[in-house]
Amino acid sequence: MTDNGNPRGAVQSAVILCPFLLYPAIDFVFRIGNGILAPILSLEFSLGPAELGLVGSVFFITFGLTQLPLGVALDRWGPRRVVATLLVIGIAGGLIFVTTDDLAGLVLGRALLGIGMSGSLMAGIKAVSLWLPDRLPLVTSFLIGMTGLGGMLATGPFAELLRHFTWRGPVLGVIAALCVLLVLLLVLAPAHRLRARPRIAAQFAAYREIFTSMRFWRAAPLTITFVAVASSYLSLWTPLWLRDVAGMDGTVRAWFMFGTLGMVAFGNFAFAGIAQWARHQGINPMAPILIGIGLLLVSMATLLLGPTGLAGPVWILYALLISSAYATYSVVIGNFPPESAARASTALNFLVFVAVFASQWSVGALIEWLAPGAVESYAPAAHRAALAIMLIPQVLALVWYALARAR
Repeated sequence: MTDNGNPRGAVQSAVILCPFLLYPAIDFVFRIGNGILAPILSLEFSLGPAELGLVGSVFFITFGLTQLPLGVALDRWGPRRVVATLLVIGIAGGLIFVTTDDLAGLVLGRALLGIGMSGSLMAGIKAVSLWLPDRLPLVTSFLIGMTGLGGMLATGPFAELLRHFTWRGPVLGVIAALCVLLVLLLVLAPAHRLRARPRIAAQFAAYREIFTSMRFWRAAPLTITFVAVASSYLSLWTPLWLRDVAGMDGTVRAWFMFGTLGMVAFGNFAFAGIAQWARHQGINPMAPILIGIGLLLVSMATLLLGPTGLAGPVWILYALLISSAYATYSVVIGNFPPESAARASTALNFLVFVAVFASQWSVGALIEWLAPGAVESYAPAAHRAALAIMLIPQVLALVWYALARAR
């Protein structure tokens, strides 16, 4: 190792990155598993759609609010110490969630889980910027691709476990996986040692430069809006859309989401190769990104206006294309130097997850307003109206990017 913890070889780098690749996978088991648990929780705890949206979205607001201090902590103390602390908080939150008997406990448990999982992508990006900086776009896509694999585990396989056990047992299994991840992190990841640490106030002051930079704001709205809507739906509302609009029963729906999240993983792994190829060819990485984003909007319009029978294939296409929106992370972060990488990425993630909270909860509130009193199912028209409203900020973000480029 060098003084700052950089590994000497690529093989050693890959080994050290293993915990950081597993972290987002487990994070997405908690995120996507909530969509499979939603019908069970709504019945056991008598939750309406707005309360259900709150339980799901509180994970995202605490996740988002943790991002700015997380960026400072990662740049100051490195991924190993910071992630170890977060995992302990996440384990505590998971235990509260799985042992509670009321709504307050569900909200508190999910809130602590949001804090515990808050470093799942950003810690990996920081680790890559330390150890494999020339592979940042490639490994970033792989990190995001691991979220799809975690999401796959949280769908069909998770639903099969729920057929044989109460919901608390499988959730305890995921908490145990967090404990294993903590051990792997402490064994494999090196300490991050800096010869001089700037004052914390100075580190936070760097956010002012990031938040006032046009380099940040040119593409950030695309990330914020498209990732927020995708996270809101794929982690909660897509399974309920398939139940209420497409008429899928529980088992079919769970395995359909397994395939859908598989397409998220495949899309991100494929986009990793496209991004690396474009970089070598001197092609602007925004070119394939904008093509994918345009097709995302077409798929959402098809969900709104097309026949119900197309809902399944279109959701799969949507999951495949969402990799184009996630790819904007590396575009925004790449505009800042490595020593600011964690703060640039967490500044973006802060805004993304505040937007995820707002969109996921507001979809539930809209559905409840349009279909009051519904518990076991919601009106298809209410689902479509909520999705139509979610289209608006995405279109505006694309228009903003076009205007910013023109300027």
